[in-house]
Amino acid sequence: MFPGGESTTTSLIFIWGLIFLCSVRGCYRNFQTGDKAWGTALIPASAYFLADLLNLLPPGAPHIFM
Repeated sequence: MFPGGESTTTSLIFIWGLIFLCSVRGCYRNFQTGDKAWGTALIPASAYFLADLLNLLPPGAPHIFM
């Protein structure tokens, strides 16, 4: 999708890191207003993709970006 080799991986790490931080911030805000279901919807997915990009997944876990 993005030509450029190593810079693509760096860009993806930045993008998914930003999505993770925004989802944590949204979770905090939704917990304050009492809407707990929507607050935690994006955190597991963004954390999984970020862990995959940083090669932190255990052996045997399915990889998306490899």
